Amino acid sequence: MNTVILENVLNVVFMDLFPYLIPLLFLFMVILFTDRLIDLLFKSMETRRRRY
Repeated sequence: MNTVILENVLNVVFMDLFPYLIPLLFLFMVILFTDRLIDLLFKSMETRRRRY
């Protein structure tokens, strides 16, 4: 009984929801990476200004 429920849950998640989840996950990854990249750029600019 438990395996049937687990199989059905996995089937719903991976067959029905997966096409909708992938773009959202990709968008979240891009937003997180962009935030870190912008932070790195600002930190590098600050250190360059202090150096000269």
